[in-house]
Amino acid sequence: MKITNNLGTPAIGPSDPKNSKPLSGNEFKNFLESQIQSVSTTAKTGAAAKVAALSIVPAALRIEGLSVAEATINSLESLGTALSNLQLPAEDLAPLVEALEEETGSILDLKGKLPAEDPLARLLDRVATISYVETAKFRRGDYQ
Repeated sequence: MKITNNLGTPAIGPSDPKNSKPLSGNEFKNFLESQIQSVSTTAKTGAAAKVAALSIVPAALRIEGLSVAEATINSLESLGTALSNLQLPAEDLAPLVEALEEETGSILDLKGKLPAEDPLARLLDRVATISYVETAKFRRGDYQ
């Protein structure tokens, strides 16, 4: 049975199996230990870099970002509840939409203070996108 590398991962070991000799038990053990060491070193370095990047952002900024995101999500839920009430005229939805627009601006300001790879920045971007889409739908007349 022939085993091929279909996953696109780099081959480990000698690159030309025809010209290489089999590894003895001790050589294989050394080779395996070196591969494990290189993988664990890379993993530790990547995790350390992520932790270092997260520690740069002040805690107050993180708390403020989470609070604004939560408030925006609550406003989105309020808008959704109001939209489900078919007796409510579209003009009564305007204060909810204006609040969403203000919260979207706040989210974008906070997102600009965070590093791009920060998980909170990605969360704020998603919440701002949804909020913007809903306010644009209202302004366009989709809910009237």
